[in-house]
Amino acid sequence: MFKPSEEIIIRSAFTLSSNPKHKRVKKWIACNGEALASRQELQIYEFLLEQEGIHVYYEKAFEGTDHTSYPDFTVENLTTGRVFLWEHVGMTNNEHYLNEIPRKLLWFKSQGIDSIENGGDLIISFYREGSFYRDVVNFVEQIISKSK
Repeated sequence: MFKPSEEIIIRSAFTLSSNPKHKRVKKWIACNGEALASRQELQIYEFLLEQEGIHVYYEKAFEGTDHTSYPDFTVENLTTGRVFLWEHVGMTNNEHYLNEIPRKLLWFKSQGIDSIENGGDLIISFYREGSFYRDVVNFVEQIISKSK
């Protein structure tokens, strides 16, 4: 169960971010030393670190046909080899940020990556009071259980 206040036991493999273009302030430090941009990203990341059978990357480069993108998380299921890209939409009070989301989703679709709800490998999460933790647990369960 997702319990963000408990001590974290790292069970997953992980690779620290090497994103050279990231300009956001990263003031949230995970238990493995990774610096993250938001508290919600920290909570998702540390929950991912607790899972067995996955490899977690923060802001790993994704080479598209026309540019490079840095999804918040890239998660590989080590049993199946299936790779999921995870974007967390956290700044819902920022109009410019919200206006960029449809463009970003269309770009992923143009790269052949569909949402997990449609059988694809793209996860989009939002912070919603009362359901955030449940949503994260649900997505992680899907990552772990999805076969190739």
